[in-house]
Amino acid sequence: MSWSKMFFWIKKKPGSRSATMPSTSFDQKLIKKTRSNLMPSWSQFKYLGSFLTKMEKLAINIAFAVLLFTIVGWGTLWFFKNMELVAASGGEYSEALIGQPKYVNPLFTPASAVDADLASLVYSGLFQFNNQQKLLPDLASNYTVSSDGKIYDINLRKDVKWSDGEPFNADDVIYTFQTIADPEVGSPLLAAFQNVQVERTGDYSVRFILKDPFAPFLSSLTVGILPQHTWANIPPAAVRLAKTNLQPVGSGPWKFSKLTKDSSGNIQNYTLERNDQYYRNTPYLKTLTFKFYSDYTQAASALKSQEVMAISFLPNDLADKIAGKNFELYRFQLPQYSALFFNQDATPILRDSDMRLALSSAINKNEILTQALAGEGEVVNSPILKDNVGYNPSIAFPAFDREKANQILDKNWKKIEPEEFFKFQYDAVLKTRKNEIDELKKNATTTMTTTTTTTTEGQVEQTTLTPEQAAEKIQQIEKEISDSVREDMSAEQSFYRKNKANEFLTVTITTADTPEYQKVAASVAKMWRAVGVKTKIQLVNSNQIARDVLRDRSYQALLYGEIVGSDPDPYPFWHSSQINYPGLNLSMFVNRTADKLLEDARATTTEKTRADLYEKFQQILVKELPAVFLYAPVYDFVASQEIKGITFKKVFSPADRFNDLGNWYIKTKRQWRRS
Repeated sequence: MSWSKMFFWIKKKPGSRSATMPSTSFDQKLIKKTRSNLMPSWSQFKYLGSFLTKMEKLAINIAFAVLLFTIVGWGTLWFFKNMELVAASGGEYSEALIGQPKYVNPLFTPASAVDADLASLVYSGLFQFNNQQKLLPDLASNYTVSSDGKIYDINLRKDVKWSDGEPFNADDVIYTFQTIADPEVGSPLLAAFQNVQVERTGDYSVRFILKDPFAPFLSSLTVGILPQHTWANIPPAAVRLAKTNLQPVGSGPWKFSKLTKDSSGNIQNYTLERNDQYYRNTPYLKTLTFKFYSDYTQAASALKSQEVMAISFLPNDLADKIAGKNFELYRFQLPQYSALFFNQDATPILRDSDMRLALSSAINKNEILTQALAGEGEVVNSPILKDNVGYNPSIAFPAFDREKANQILDKNWKKIEPEEFFKFQYDAVLKTRKNEIDELKKNATTTMTTTTTTTTEGQVEQTTLTPEQAAEKIQQIEKEISDSVREDMSAEQSFYRKNKANEFLTVTITTADTPEYQKVAASVAKMWRAVGVKTKIQLVNSNQIARDVLRDRSYQALLYGEIVGSDPDPYPFWHSSQINYPGLNLSMFVNRTADKLLEDARATTTEKTRADLYEKFQQILVKELPAVFLYAPVYDFVASQEIKGITFKKVFSPADRFNDLGNWYIKTKRQWRRS
């Protein structure tokens, strides 16, 4: 063998038989001859570190890290670009309510905000308002209205079932409105439907016949429908006593699950769950749990400690403290006004139109708004609110004028100094205990004195006293009287007023014991005291005011709020037919001309005509002053930021916050983004 064949890597020069030095590709050719694979095996890779320097190793590690980061980064960007986070089914929502549920029944909810909240979730009406407050069919599928506006033919959905699985039909609608119209039931809705007939025109169709045209009638049909098969065997007089009021069967998106009570029988928790029989899209949330508290301070503490995720309503001072990092504040204005309603039957003083004018002129509404409500609200002068048909800010309701109020009162009510008032009141109370004091004085100089007293249980007791003890007893009685009179006087009142009959000008404000009304009542009392009116404040539990105060109209001046609702119709609040409970004419205002205007406004479908009628009605209110309209409040709803999907466009009542509850969610999931 020749050297050239042995050393194959040595090149020969062209035309020469002598060999040259090995070529620069010697290593590559050698490797190719010994191994056909260009990439080393894993076993060979293991020895790579033995041949690399520290800098080479570092460079390789950095390159590998950059490659990995690039892959992960681009992969993440691609993932988020093509996947989106969406609401997922599941989760439990909890909310704090103030008060106690009693009638989770749409026939009685106008008297209780708590009941209205719960009933709005369990029951469906023929129509409903969406989250933009647009009126849409609900249990109704479609409807027609006669040309004279008196007959409404409504076709019903055929795919509806009650939460217990029973089918819904026209009989349920007929039963509901016949029950409302039964005086034995005592529904607050009786007045709204007393001139309405309802007929069954088919298994899934009904007809409403009105005595007179009523333009906003369809909005009245948002009232929840009851299942006949659940209620039919309960006598009308016993409807309020039925356990179904707390364990309802409805057709809404939620159904009753359970409730728990404490040892006193008060409901602590009330749980609803998704109604799988619901005929529309089922909600994302699985369960709703409502917890009940006696006041807003307790409810706010529960929210801060995360016992609940939201609170139905919170006064401004508490809401501002809670809203922040973990909670979202949703603030909106209700179609509602708060006013002082004068009950002219309760005291002769308020029958005098000049007196009502003086009391109205003494009130600075802007001051109430800024000092009592921290500016959260809007001053109102009329029951026709801004942006509603008939609203006219140029109508001249009495403005704040303390000098004018004093001038009116000076005509019949003389100013007296506080000490003169004290002496007069002291002497008046002293007379009521005259016999007891005279007996003590008569025997004060004798050796022993025997006094006779009657205990609270009605038992007569006799006590033997020494003259010194008798004199001390007289001093004690006089001090008790003095202290009680002083306590009844206000330090902020610089003078009082008395008429020729030696009667003092005194008015009592009755209101609910909520923080808002307490502050407003105190503010009004201060203003009335500034013109010499002795003003008392009577606070009533907010859950009992309807039963203890409104039912019997037992008040002189009532500080209360009225929710106008979806239509500004003042009829339920000011027509003379509504002066008795459960009517809402809280001033018991009677004016035949005003009645006719309200009746005509209900009947017309022309907005211009209706506006003219409402303006004339307001002119009567200016003259009669049955109430002082104060402000439209702001509603604060506070919820955990964990809850998503909450949107508020417009609300007509606090329960309307649930109009879009089906879109609220807590749990989420990823899905491919839709193009």
